Amino acid sequence: MSRIWAMMAGGLAAISLAGAAQAQSAGDAGRFSLGLGLGTNGGVVEGAYRLSDQLVLRGQGAFLDFDYGFHSNDAHYAGRFHFNTGGGFVDWHPLSSPWLLTAGAVTGERKVKVSAKPTAVGSITIHGVVYPITEVGSVVGDVDYGDTAPLVGVGWDNTFFTSGHWGVRAIAGVAFGDHPPSVALHAIGPFANDPTVLSNLQAEQVSLRDHAGDYSYYPVVQVGLTYRF
Repeated sequence: MSRIWAMMAGGLAAISLAGAAQAQSAGDAGRFSLGLGLGTNGGVVEGAYRLSDQLVLRGQGAFLDFDYGFHSNDAHYAGRFHFNTGGGFVDWHPLSSPWLLTAGAVTGERKVKVSAKPTAVGSITIHGVVYPITEVGSVVGDVDYGDTAPLVGVGWDNTFFTSGHWGVRAIAGVAFGDHPPSVALHAIGPFANDPTVLSNLQAEQVSLRDHAGDYSYYPVVQVGLTYRF
């Protein structure tokens, strides 16, 4: 999680540097724009429409896959974030300048695929209980942060505040997913349906849900180029 927050800090620095550029007149280069970008929410494709000097409507598609580990009690999990989302936002430029406040929501698949990592001696830990992989071969499941997450943020976007067609957009914010997230785990192996294993697995779900809850408030930082027409 610290790596993601570090990326957010870097994004804020990028916004500050961008803000040093002088805004030009909006001119008549057009009210529509298309953009491409990258960020903590993955690769981004965007479209925007300028309602006025202060209000811009923006739609977005974002696609993210990356690996990140979790831990719960004495268990360790390999996790793969898989976020394929769309979003709609209202950007408010209160000073009729590139600086903005944004609010909206993202919706779509926001899950993490997890699998317990066996130890070097070939065992799996479930809620603090160690099982040989000959009894419980693996534990797999999903952490689901919900299909819809409100998002608020700040940024700098000169798309409609320059006389040319090209612009730069940089945004930093937070998406508020389900807290706690829903967690579903199941074991694979000859003892997978043993009542004791199932009981420990249920307790492990609760523990993993608490640890995975740190990602319910997901920092979103993105920087991209836009083309106005």
